[in-house]
Amino acid sequence: MSVIVDKSSMHSLLKNQQESFKQAGFPDLEIRIDRLDRLLAMIKKFDRKICNTVSEDFGNRSYELSRMTEIFATIEHAKDAIVRLAQWMKPEQRKAISPAAEAGATAEVRYMPKGVVGIIGPWNFPVHLVIGPLVSVLAAGNRAMIKPSSVTPKTAELIGEMVAEFFDPTEVTVILGNNISEQFTKLPFNHIVFTGSTDNGRHVMRAASDNLAPVTLELGGKSPVIIDKDADLQVVAARLMTGKLFNSGQVCVCPDYVFVPEEMLSAFLEELEKATKILYPTIENNPDYTSIVNQNHFRRIQSLIDDAADQGVEVITLNPANEIYDESVNRKLLPRLLVNPSENAAVMKDEIFGPLLPIKTYHQIDEVVEYLNGQDNPLALYYFGEDDANKARLRDDVLSGGMTINDVVVQVICDQLPFGGVGASGMGHYHGIDGFREFSHLKAVYSQSPVEEIAGFMRPPYTDAMRAMLEQKVTEA
Repeated sequence: MSVIVDKSSMHSLLKNQQESFKQAGFPDLEIRIDRLDRLLAMIKKFDRKICNTVSEDFGNRSYELSRMTEIFATIEHAKDAIVRLAQWMKPEQRKAISPAAEAGATAEVRYMPKGVVGIIGPWNFPVHLVIGPLVSVLAAGNRAMIKPSSVTPKTAELIGEMVAEFFDPTEVTVILGNNISEQFTKLPFNHIVFTGSTDNGRHVMRAASDNLAPVTLELGGKSPVIIDKDADLQVVAARLMTGKLFNSGQVCVCPDYVFVPEEMLSAFLEELEKATKILYPTIENNPDYTSIVNQNHFRRIQSLIDDAADQGVEVITLNPANEIYDESVNRKLLPRLLVNPSENAAVMKDEIFGPLLPIKTYHQIDEVVEYLNGQDNPLALYYFGEDDANKARLRDDVLSGGMTINDVVVQVICDQLPFGGVGASGMGHYHGIDGFREFSHLKAVYSQSPVEEIAGFMRPPYTDAMRAMLEQKVTEA
């Protein structure tokens, strides 16, 4: 069921799910697998319709890109969960306290479902970034209420149609409508997962705090790329621009800006231009090149370009076929390189979320590390090079949500790695076992030793044996 609702009806839908959850008891493996099987069947049935609808919302987005991200990636997450869920659900044995452990006491962690999870999705990958978390939510035994982005309204409607066909509304339901996200986040969910901007993430966290609802925030930020002096610039440019121009830069882990050694700048700019021409020989009518999602976002990105130009920043437009067209008509914004913008430039202040690439030069890696550690923690960090010391320095001394070495973005594709940020780029994780644990309550269960002398060892009146044991434990090396 998908519904356009007011605050009171959202409360009713949540109450119905929570009551159904309590009455049915915690779902066993068979029930969870059944729900994941239905999710998988749902994505496969609506495969083509999803890709076409997303393209309609964007104005243009290639069928292949949507099939990779919205369909293939989601299917892979679901299949992995189905295969591994029985293992994930097993209680984890821990060491009981001594001396009770030696006399039969046991300690274990059991993974319990939390209840109903609210999922608030973004517009850039409007299906995968709600159904992907849903895989983890259902694997953990929960129910879900989904609020898709109203920026991609046709896709939001489609998500409602899909879910209504494959799930009972007490299992999963979709909430539609404009300007209801704030009301949605104020509902007394048992957990909320939000994907979006850092500013909106703060609002979600404040609203959730009134209900003491735990939150998973997948935010964003400015993910840097560091190019070392021994990097192959041709390889770097091909991999970097593949990631930078993927979905026209409308990706939360997209490379946001680049550090390159000063002496390599000219050669690097040449390679970026060559790589762009290979990837996108034309732009205006190229079906592989994604439009900016709407005019508001187009104007926002254009304002970043204008601000840089006004500040005297060198702005290089990459126009492989030298096309002359009004970029605002189909929102096919040409890629731009912005060379050594100052920290006052707007493009260096907030996440770009578009096909602009600021490039900063450096002399020593220490400069880069110092700079990065003075910024908000990014969602992703990228390094190109073979210097083991520099690689380790960035890996171990710079805090980021994730990192890829000698490529970009691929850490998110690997479903065996947790996906999440830190600090301003988010909190919590999903994907694989980490997503299962994120949406589970880790219940500590201790079974005491049957030996009464052991169980009562710490009771008063305190004995010389207990005092001797304490003395030994406190003073031993």
